This record gives sequence, structure tokens and C-alpha cells, in this order.
Amino acid sequence: MYKEIRLLLNKFPTIPNSLRVTPAVNAPVGDVKIDVARLYHHYYLDTRGFAPPKPDPASFEHLDLLLPCSELRIRGDGFGVGTAFRQHRSNELGQALCRWFLYEHLNVTYFAHMEAVLDRRLHPGFSGLRVERSGNGDTPDYVCAENTLNVSLAEAKGRVTSVSFGNADFASWRKQFDRVVVKDRHGALRSVKGFIVATRFATETNTPSLKSSLFAEDPASPGEESLGEAPELGSMVVALHYAEIAAKIRQPLLSRSLMSGVPVPREIQFPAAVWEFQLPPLFGKRFVGGYFPDPNGVAPLRFDNGGVVFSPINLLRLDIAGGTFFGVEEGVFKVLCAMARSGDQLALQVPQLPDDQFIYSGMSLLRDGSVIGPLEFFRPVGFPTY
Repeated sequence: MYKEIRLLLNKFPTIPNSLRVTPAVNAPVGDVKIDVARLYHHYYLDTRGFAPPKPDPASFEHLDLLLPCSELRIRGDGFGVGTAFRQHRSNELGQALCRWFLYEHLNVTYFAHMEAVLDRRLHPGFSGLRVERSGNGDTPDYVCAENTLNVSLAEAKGRVTSVSFGNADFASWRKQFDRVVVKDRHGALRSVKGFIVATRFATETNTPSLKSSLFAEDPASPGEESLGEAPELGSMVVALHYAEIAAKIRQPLLSRSLMSGVPVPREIQFPAAVWEFQLPPLFGKRFVGGYFPDPNGVAPLRFDNGGVVFSPINLLRLDIAGGTFFGVEEGVFKVLCAMARSGDQLALQVPQLPDDQFIYSGMSLLRDGSVIGPLEFFRPVGFPTY
């Protein structure tokens, strides 16, 4: 399922090819299409600690708030009744759209929440680089990384009220980048590229001519020299990104090690469940993870004579889902275990998966190796330790 949203860019000297009308012309398209399953994937990675209320991307909980049309438009006059709830809900979806946009069109793969980065600023793994708060007030939401070398900052917003590059709110969001500085070992400030991605959601009560719009701009943090390649900082972002994924697949020790940067003893082993994907083009691809059952909590599969049999909860019912799988590619998981024992510097060994292959509209596979989709597409094949 796809939804369409209007696109407005500011201060992008070079438009990414995926956003150009034609590759040879440095001009952006007027609208972009959003894969709702992939949008849910980013939302889940960003907001849910363990189990979301509706883990199936085909039933993304925010879909209930959208009108059944091709454009991204909110039912009624917003996301709820109370002001605080409406603001929270719109910003929640705005953050997911920020991650989706940076991932799809600016090649950003890894995201770490700013508070986690600041909490880790004194760890020896920084090798001289420090990320510090330089003023009171809100800071950018994320420290992001394309890979272990290229790092950026990002701020996400979502609202149903007016947004423009020239209004006071946008000016206040730019100031958030002044409240975080990156210092080298000599205390000099290094400027870091940043992105503001703000979404204005159109509602059912707005005129049809008013479209939901995504506003993207690329300010930078203070500093006389560009940060350039920053493998220590990039490796830390990768570790923090996977710390949250490890928590979701019930690997608390692995998660805490990646989050804190404190290694675990080499004799510590990580037991896991390994599953194989059952359809091309990923047939035989192995993932470490598990599943969320239907709301009744009934297991839709059982082991029989060494094999796995999927058992529908009720053969007479067609409206009961079989469950949703979430996991991470086995090769990625192996490197994460090595990072937990030896440190963030091994992040450069984390492989990235190709993610341009369409498989199913209710499934999403990202470059970071995380996958979410129907349980029936996966089969458990073993319980090794790593």
C-alpha cells in the first residue's frame, strides 16, 4: 500500500536522484510515494520497546486515522480530541516519516536517539570526539549514520497546523542544532550536517487543495570545520541503533552492552532462535528473531516429528491473523555479538542488505537487516548460540 505526500525542499544544493523529476535536472518532484509497510517499520523501530499493539505492518495502527484514498490525509480534524494527545500522535508519525525520508532518499541507515548519544559522550570509544549539549532547550532528535564514516543530525516534527520554511516555528527548530556541539580532542568545534524533516498533515476538514506536505531542510551544527569522516562516532551510532533492535528480539544482555559500550566477557554466549525465509528472492535467508501471535496469544505453529507445522487457530475463521515475525539477518546478528565482546570498532564489519526487492505489501526488509512480516513466510530451523 502506498500513500502520496507533497514534497518541499530548502537549502538542498544537490537534489538526490530519487527525488528528481529527471536524473539530469537538479529539480525536485512535487510529490513522493510512501510505502506504508516500510513507514510502519521505521515507526516500530523508533517507538516500541518490545511489543507494539498491532505488530502487523499491514494493519499499521495509524491507518485507522487515515482516509481510504491515495493521498496521506487524516480523518476528521486531526489525530484525536485532546490537544496533548493530538500533538503526541502527530509528532509520533512525523518522526516515522523523518526516518523514512532520510532512509529512502538520503541513504541514512542507522538512527540513535540524541539522549543516548549524550549519555555516552565520555566513553573511551569516542577516541577524542565528544558530543555535548551547549545550551538549554530541545536538541535534535537523532544522530544518524549512512555507515560508520558519515554522520549527521536530524530533527523530526509532525503537526496538523501550518508549516513553512519562513515561519517562527521552523526558525526555532533550526536553533535546536545550536544546542549540540561536536568537539574534537583539542576542544575545537566540528560542524555536522543536519536535517529538519517536518510534516504538515492535511485533514478531512481541510479544503481538498491543501495537501499533506513534507518539508525538508539541511542545517548544520556550529563549527568552523566540517566533521568529515568520523568512524568512532559512526560506530557508536550503529551500536546504539542495534541496541534497540536487540531489545526487541529479547536479547537484553546484548542490548545493554551495545547501548552502554561496556563489553561482556568472551565466555558469555547468546542463545537465539534462527528462522529461514520461505519465498524468493530471499528463499533460505536466515534471521534471528521471533514472532508476535494474534491478540489471543495462541501459537499458530507447533513442532511435530522434528518439523514445524503451521496450525491455524480456527480453520473456520478467516479473520484471525497467524502472527507477525520480527528479526534481524543472521550475519548482522553475529557481528553484533562480536561487538558486544570486543567493542564498537567492529561496527564497520556489519553488512548492509539490498532492500530494493519487492516481496509483499505487508512486509518490510531494511538495509540494516531488520525484517518484519507475516509469520507464515518464516520457518524456525534451529536454536544455536553465538
